[in-house]
Amino acid sequence: MIAPLIARGRRWALTIVLAAAWPACGDAAATRRSPAPPRSLAPAELAAIEGHGARGTPRGAEPAGGADAEDEGPSRAGPDATATQTDATAAQETATQALPTACANDAGCGYDPASERCGADPRLNRQPPITDQGIVCYCDAGACALLRVLPVPCEGDHDCAVAHEPRPHPARATRERPHEKGRPCRDLTLSTTCERTNICTLRRHACPAR
Repeated sequence: MIAPLIARGRRWALTIVLAAAWPACGDAAATRRSPAPPRSLAPAELAAIEGHGARGTPRGAEPAGGADAEDEGPSRAGPDATATQTDATAAQETATQALPTACANDAGCGYDPASERCGADPRLNRQPPITDQGIVCYCDAGACALLRVLPVPCEGDHDCAVAHEPRPHPARATRERPHEKGRPCRDLTLSTTCERTNICTLRRHACPAR
């Protein structure tokens, strides 16, 4: 008689416990199933997104007409560049043709690097006397002429000589034009030596007037 009552009491107690625990379990399951609310963006992030959209084309996107503009650029600039080059060439040829050459002496001649010619224009470059190599502008038969002197290799003084025509400059010694011998200012005023650079050098001796 007592045992059935005890068993029935246990069932009631278990039922009461389960009934009390059921809402808590339901709330926990609902809590696990409900997603987290979205994170709100900070004001700085919103400003960056809006500014990126206002600036226009995003990175990586090709601007409209970009490739076509690059392709069309050279075609438009080509004729202009050609015309400019043609004008410069024509101007240089005109200047060369108009270069005066009439002269009375060597001092009236100068060198024009643009045309690589000698002329009588006083604005042209006057060249210093030749030492071992360079350009000589001289007056020949009333017109400016050009002499281009190249370096003359040597191993000793005997390899060098003075060439007097058309103007004095160092040259290679030959049987017809041997190395000069004598004392400076007594036997000669010009002489040549082979310098350490192994190039013949012309020396002009400062001799007193006689």
